[in-house]
Amino acid sequence: MLVEEFPTRSRASSTKVVSVRGGSARVLRGAMAGCARWAAAAVAEDAPGRSGLLPFEVDFDSGAANGDAIIGRFMPVNSLVVREDWKLVNLAMLTLADAPGGRPGDPGNPEPLPGPKVFGLGDLTEAVFYTRSTAKGLMWGVGVALGIPIATEDSLGSGKWQAGPAVRLGHQFSHWRLGLLATNRWSFAGDSNRAEVNQLLMRGLIRRTLGAKWFFISAPIVTANWNAASGQRWLVPLGGGLGRHFEFEPRLNVSLQAYANVVKPDGAPDWVARIGFTFPIRLPGESR
Repeated sequence: MLVEEFPTRSRASSTKVVSVRGGSARVLRGAMAGCARWAAAAVAEDAPGRSGLLPFEVDFDSGAANGDAIIGRFMPVNSLVVREDWKLVNLAMLTLADAPGGRPGDPGNPEPLPGPKVFGLGDLTEAVFYTRSTAKGLMWGVGVALGIPIATEDSLGSGKWQAGPAVRLGHQFSHWRLGLLATNRWSFAGDSNRAEVNQLLMRGLIRRTLGAKWFFISAPIVTANWNAASGQRWLVPLGGGLGRHFEFEPRLNVSLQAYANVVKPDGAPDWVARIGFTFPIRLPGESR
């Protein structure tokens, strides 16, 4: 989930969440179409008109007890200016995974079911914030986060509806951009045979520009499963990487990162390699 700020003047769009079981094609089309509408309403940092922003990242996990995994995250951002310094920001995260079951520490799915490697959609995360930016480069926001159980395979999702408070913090100065998104979600409905969820999720951001085209970035995803035994709760990655702006049409940002899980529950991955992409998208008929 992104912690960077993307201003916009566009209207918020909506999506229809489809109830899923068994990995139907209708579920995949509905979920991806909804995320595409969010992305089409988002606005890129450097685009003066109405634009879209399509952030996507792929994690290659290694060293988990049940095998390696590939996790893709599609994370559109949509914001609506409501006052001069205030925005209503919608963040979404949809995962597409090729992963075995029984991998503790996954965001939104802290106690996954064991099982063989499967491919499919994970659960959908929705968060809405009311944010304020100041002239000194500070940004803060408060809101709510919702976890929607749309996973196409039992081991890729929690089977639970989840909700909880969320906060966003950010500061931009000189060549630096710092950010934090944090939420704690509790399960309140869903499959009665699945474990209850009480999970903290924090995603940080440290980014520094290195000249006109290059930048350093660190964006670890930290989780804590409060229902786990002491010593098995935290997953804490440490690392970062480099990124580059490519002046194509549209502009493309690419980053390569690596993280070591310095604190982790038993069975979680040891290492994560990540490649990230950001594509700005111009809506038809909009001015530049």
